[in-house]
Amino acid sequence: MSECVVMGNGPSSELYDGVVDYACNVSGIKYKPRRLVVVDPWYQFDIITDGYSGECCFLNYELIPIDIPVNIDVLASGGGIPREYDIKVHNPEMKNDAIGWYYYSTGNMISKSWEKYTKDRPDYWHQNRVYVCYVPENMNIHNIEQIESGEYRLAPSGAYALHLACHEADSIDIYGFDSVAGSMSTVSDYDTSIHGQEQSDHFLSWYKRIMERHSDVEFRWHTKKD
Repeated sequence: MSECVVMGNGPSSELYDGVVDYACNVSGIKYKPRRLVVVDPWYQFDIITDGYSGECCFLNYELIPIDIPVNIDVLASGGGIPREYDIKVHNPEMKNDAIGWYYYSTGNMISKSWEKYTKDRPDYWHQNRVYVCYVPENMNIHNIEQIESGEYRLAPSGAYALHLACHEADSIDIYGFDSVAGSMSTVSDYDTSIHGQEQSDHFLSWYKRIMERHSDVEFRWHTKKD
């Protein structure tokens, strides 16, 4: 039987101090995971700029070679970026050591959700803007595909981490997802203070969907009261 550990940031993360296979976002770096899963582009940018050297799994990551210039003509040539958009480079100081760059556009995002997440980071939210990040040679980043088409941007990084773990293990121990672990049969215990009830319900539905899809996998959800 192959086993895997997926780590979140809830209280039950204190129950485990062994090897972590998957963790999420900037806060997951402290667990030194085998793979760090990051869905949101502003967290991806932070991880690159901070010089994280571990293996990363980024959603919708496509590296553009450094010899291709960063300008609106290049971005608009693919047909997805209007020429009237402006460009903001997140880490211009890293250009000389970069092997390439990638970008996201606020025009492609669900505006209400995006604005809610970035309320404390106004530099990450501006209508009709393209954000660019230079990627240095020492980064180890792999692209991960959407779990499903549609409202995939609302799927949390933890759901993607669990989804990836299901493809390499038939038994998964899940720590630090206490709200989810206590809500597998109901959404009433899920912490809605950050995202609101509607979006929290949607997040929780992703975990349930993954468990249903991978019914051959044993999921062991740990909570602090275990």
